[in-house]
Amino acid sequence: MPNDTPRTSDGAAVGARPKGLSASARRSFSWAALVAGLVLFLAVNVLSNAWLRAGRVDLTQNKLYTLSEGTKDILSKIEEPITLRLFFSPRLGREIPLYANYHQRVRDLLDEYTSHAGGKIKLEFYDPAPYSDVEDRAVAYRLQGVPMEAGGEQVFFGMAGTNSTDDEEILAFFQPERERFLEYDLTKVVFNLANPKRREVGLIAQLPIAGDVMPMPGMRMPQPWVVMDQMRQVFQVRQFGSDTGTLPKDLQILMLVHPKELSEEGQYAIDQFVLRGGKLLVFVDPNSEVDAARPSRDPNAIPGPTSSNPEKLFNAWGVELVKDRVIGDRLTATRVNAGTSQRPRVTDYIVWNSFKAGNLNRQDAVTGELQLLNVASAGILKPKQGATTSFAPLVTASPGSMQVETDKIKFAPDPTALLRDYKAESEILTMAARITGPAKTAFPDGPPKVEGRPPQPDQLPHVAESQGPISVIVIADTDMLDDRFWVSAQEFFGQRQVQPTANNGDFVVNSLENLAGGSELMSLRSRGVSSRVFELVQDIQREAERRFRSKERELQDKLRETEKKLSDLLTKDQASGATILSADQQKAIEDARKEILVLRRELRLVQNDLRKDIDRLETTLRVVNIGLIPLVVALIAIMLGVVRISRRRRRATALT
Repeated sequence: MPNDTPRTSDGAAVGARPKGLSASARRSFSWAALVAGLVLFLAVNVLSNAWLRAGRVDLTQNKLYTLSEGTKDILSKIEEPITLRLFFSPRLGREIPLYANYHQRVRDLLDEYTSHAGGKIKLEFYDPAPYSDVEDRAVAYRLQGVPMEAGGEQVFFGMAGTNSTDDEEILAFFQPERERFLEYDLTKVVFNLANPKRREVGLIAQLPIAGDVMPMPGMRMPQPWVVMDQMRQVFQVRQFGSDTGTLPKDLQILMLVHPKELSEEGQYAIDQFVLRGGKLLVFVDPNSEVDAARPSRDPNAIPGPTSSNPEKLFNAWGVELVKDRVIGDRLTATRVNAGTSQRPRVTDYIVWNSFKAGNLNRQDAVTGELQLLNVASAGILKPKQGATTSFAPLVTASPGSMQVETDKIKFAPDPTALLRDYKAESEILTMAARITGPAKTAFPDGPPKVEGRPPQPDQLPHVAESQGPISVIVIADTDMLDDRFWVSAQEFFGQRQVQPTANNGDFVVNSLENLAGGSELMSLRSRGVSSRVFELVQDIQREAERRFRSKERELQDKLRETEKKLSDLLTKDQASGATILSADQQKAIEDARKEILVLRRELRLVQNDLRKDIDRLETTLRVVNIGLIPLVVALIAIMLGVVRISRRRRRATALT
């Protein structure tokens, strides 16, 4: 059989190993190839670290690690140079590697800022060594120093920014827990330095939102609510009393909170402000829980109203707050403990709601990027018939929600009873709305006459109707402003650290910015919400409650009847004075006790059934994460190995 193997001109088979290389030469060649591969590996790492430092793939749902268009827009509008000084103690990174990694993350993001700022941002990095001038400078900038041990040296990780007019913005300490808020924090610093003159917002509030109400004896001075701190970071806030008769001519934006005791003069001032083109953000409430919880200076005083409804103004603007009714929404209900600390009973509280993206108007700039709003016993807004204004909902309850009477929740509310009596309604209930369009004054006869007070000489002429469309945003809940419903706060070496769990504060500032005509920071605020809701788990919990709650209620009713029966038997025996009970009496008491034990056992079984679906879901997730995913990866690896072996065999067969 002839040999058809291809050969070279010297007779050697094609692909055969050259015969001229000795064993030592082949070893040298192998070592050289190994060294070259190592050098190439190191070179690739060095070059990628230098050239691809900021390169990353952002797989988060809200793109938390991608520089947003809002930030790029702000950076492109910087006119005067800004200097950002980052202070970081290397010892902090050595002893707590988490901070070293976060420091690199901050530096990488700051590099992104400089690359998009067109040379308008200058970065400076400092090591505040103990007892150095740099440490003194960090202290002068009011950065937060943290001791590594008792009485030891302090370490720093903060940033100070300045502009050409020596305005300062400080981030006292970078907390890794706030990483999802990092871009917003940095952009806010840049924005405030690029726009040092802040717009003015007027505030009329009958809740202690500004923290300036005199405290009760023995109590410390109230702090401003977090929403107030956020407002002051963007606006210059100017406060007015609820009885103010006039508002400044140059005031463009007004925020009105819980106007439950607004004087006629105050209402007239707001009426004229809106008709002259002023923008208004108003919070009303049919049942303000934060107001009801405020301590009274006079323990003997009759509690005042906790509702607010400037009906006269609303009628003129074409909007109505439904009286003595709040929203009940099972799909967005907050889970609370309706039992005791010893015997908890977790259930849905239908008047405390967490409104998610589906409840928010995605077409409006105020709510378009928000993710979550927490409210408590929120009211219901409706457009009035025959109104000349337009009514655009911003926040609505879920389909199938219902109206709940305020009397059912004012005193000792029963979440279980509310859930038991839940009846879905067809009407879509609105919690917040935007009102625009032409409107007439609520005071057709002119300014109200105040006895004993002559007309003010500087009072502006009365306006009977708006010269253009009015611009009012109405929110039917004041509790959403309270810290306990949307922030988690803790002390960090004497400084208060705040973690938002919902977008309540963003909603307020977005509304004010939108009314003021600006929207630079809107897209950033919604990106950082630290609370993520497990919607699948919540749905399973609600379905389980729907199936088992009626059986639980039946057993509880039987248990109460049996306990009452036993109590009546014992009371009757004690009243008779008998020291020896008859056989029938003893049997009746024993039977009642046995029945109580049986009912309690059945009740525990039913309550335990409420957890079965959740436990089953947890088991499934563990199997998927611990077993299934690695198994899928292993199968893919085996398949790739089989494919490679098959290819090698085909090549070997082709060569032979």
